[in-house]
Amino acid sequence: MSSPISLRLDDKVNEALEKYIRAKGISKAEFIRTAIMDKLEDDYDIMVADQAYEEWLENGKKTISFEEMMNLYG
Repeated sequence: MSSPISLRLDDKVNEALEKYIRAKGISKAEFIRTAIMDKLEDDYDIMVADQAYEEWLENGKKTISFEEMMNLYG
């Protein structure tokens, strides 16, 4: 099932979007759906990485800089 949404764009953004979708041969709906999914996936990845890093620190782990690693392991 899909749910309709309404979106207002200023003229400049709408013109840029129109040029883009014509060049790509896609609909506005397809572009918006893809942009939303890309943003959700990126934000989810960041959230998971942040949580993993917090768990890493809570478990007493630590990170070292590249310079420290090179001094230790050459």
